[in-house]
Amino acid sequence: MTFRRTRIAIAFVVLVVLGAANAFAQTDAAQALKRINDDLKAKSQTMSPYEYVDFAEKTMLDFLKKYPKSSEAAQAHYTLGRIYASIGAYDNALRHFGDYLTRPGDKGGPEVIAQVRFVMGSCYMALERYDEAERSFKLAMKVEGAAGSRAASGAEAELARVGALRKVKVGAPAIPLAATSYQGRKIRFPQDYKGKVVLVDFWAAWCNPCRMEMPNVIKTYEELHKKGFEIVGVSLDNERGKFQGYLKDNPKMEWPQLYDGKYWMSEYAQLYAVNSIPATFLVDKKGIIRFKNVRGDKLREAVLQLLGEK
Repeated sequence: MTFRRTRIAIAFVVLVVLGAANAFAQTDAAQALKRINDDLKAKSQTMSPYEYVDFAEKTMLDFLKKYPKSSEAAQAHYTLGRIYASIGAYDNALRHFGDYLTRPGDKGGPEVIAQVRFVMGSCYMALERYDEAERSFKLAMKVEGAAGSRAASGAEAELARVGALRKVKVGAPAIPLAATSYQGRKIRFPQDYKGKVVLVDFWAAWCNPCRMEMPNVIKTYEELHKKGFEIVGVSLDNERGKFQGYLKDNPKMEWPQLYDGKYWMSEYAQLYAVNSIPATFLVDKKGIIRFKNVRGDKLREAVLQLLGEK
């Protein structure tokens, strides 16, 4: 889980177009899907998000096995696409969205089609397939009848980020950061870190997922720092007191911290096209981005791999 500037709740993900079920012709498939939709609405109030996603996935897959060629199948593909996008299964999401767009049946209107194009673009961006992301965002902006919708506006904003994201894809040189850290240290990254493995860590004191991951980051740093592992922290806090308080409460965060108090508009976040946190970029000894957003045990494994390289 990450914190983003914009976020769509899982319950909303599943229920966006399901209201259209009431208008379905009363075929067996339509009646079955209406029962599923009613059940999902009820379950969204009682299940945990993880249980709900698993239940909705199984229910919709079972529906498609039974009614694969029904006009209602497009609705099921839409729901599965949103589910998979919400849990990071981007290839599965794209496959189901593709079926939603190409199969006959009720699509829920132009704003829903634009929304699907937007989410597909986001999936392609997560997979670093930027040409396809650009195409999807442009298609979202061109859906007839959806101009000015949240999806169309979001697509326009994300389209502007694609160029920046291309610069920070895996295999690209790390973007230089030149600043004075909160602790007063002059930072010139990556010039002054040649021969070191460096984690550029975007976080904030208000970000619960960041706080949950920080003990693992500290543990990895303590274990591997003497072997050549460094961290450059970038705080997206907008309240200096809370930022300072968090550092005071976590004295083992000994690495330099860059802080400008500009929240999501931090110049460092803009350089790295960050719009969700925690966001991390693991850079090898030659200054090349090799991993993004590795956490938990995978962070230690990735650092050890890069430390072992010449």
